[in-house]
Amino acid sequence: MSLIPEAVYEAVEKKLRQRDSMTRKAEEAVTRARARATDISAPTGAGGGRGGMPGSRTERGALAIVRAEKRLERARAWEKVFRKMDEIYPEDTNEGYVASMIYGNGLSQAELARIGGCSRQTVKLRQDRYVIRAAFLAAQAGLIREEVKERGQTHQTDRGVEED
Repeated sequence: MSLIPEAVYEAVEKKLRQRDSMTRKAEEAVTRARARATDISAPTGAGGGRGGMPGSRTERGALAIVRAEKRLERARAWEKVFRKMDEIYPEDTNEGYVASMIYGNGLSQAELARIGGCSRQTVKLRQDRYVIRAAFLAAQAGLIREEVKERGQTHQTDRGVEED
């Protein structure tokens, strides 16, 4: 049995794999949203939004900017977690090296075990230590909301409510 729910483990792993591009992509999204919101050549369309969406192009543009800025804020919060993890597990530690090779260089556990001359289970143990610590730091930072329920039920992760 794992110390943390599988969905949280997977969400943290996904963020670790996106580490190098997450903030850059969020910054680009803010720039695009601002450009679209201020583009006077864009069609204004008819008033009265559908499905709860604002009818005004200005309102939609403002909401897009707010969403993009919130995404950037979350990406920066994740980056703080990553920097803290770098302090806790620098690359010269077993866990830091494993994380760097798996999440930074895309190696598999088996490849890393072969290179490091250890078992795949040893690599998995070091990876688990790293991911679990990152999950606790992310939860402490408010990046992982509420406890995740058992599979087959609705659960909430850092991306919001999801269905299995």
